[in-house]
Amino acid sequence: VADGYGNARVCVFSYAGAFLREFGAAGTGEGLFRVPHSLVFDKRGLLYVADRENSRVQVFDPSSGQVKAQWLSRVASAYQRYPYSRHASSISYDASLDLFAVCEGDAVVLRTPSGCSLTQTDNLLGWPHDAVLLPAASAAARPSTPPNRTTLAQGGAQFALFVAELDGKRV
Repeated sequence: VADGYGNARVCVFSYAGAFLREFGAAGTGEGLFRVPHSLVFDKRGLLYVADRENSRVQVFDPSSGQVKAQWLSRVASAYQRYPYSRHASSISYDASLDLFAVCEGDAVVLRTPSGCSLTQTDNLLGWPHDAVLLPAASAAARPSTPPNRTTLAQGGAQFALFVAELDGKRV
């Protein structure tokens, strides 16, 4: 559980709901957080935490809580046009694509498991807060220009990205 409001930690629970341990504390260093806001596991079992106010994603071994990597947001040093301009608000993952969608500032960035940026939304979004990445079911099921949906193509594989905007008040 990302426990970022009032705390700066990640809590680990058993499947039965029993508290097991926690890691992290307030700060800017490695393994520390300023509003851990979202987390996800990849198919390798690594834990990715969107550290919102530190403008980064930190990657952990969930068993030990050891930091494996960190991805600085593409907006970590950007000019602050809006209060959320430097946020790394959320991270989502699709195992079939092995890709992450990270809400960074006013865009959503698609990243590989190594943190490499593949592409990003090209329009300014009104505080993208959450995003879900979905693969296309089949070539026949891929609409060419669906309404209210951003479809991106990368390396011949198509997928859809759904984004919830706080200031835009839309999906």
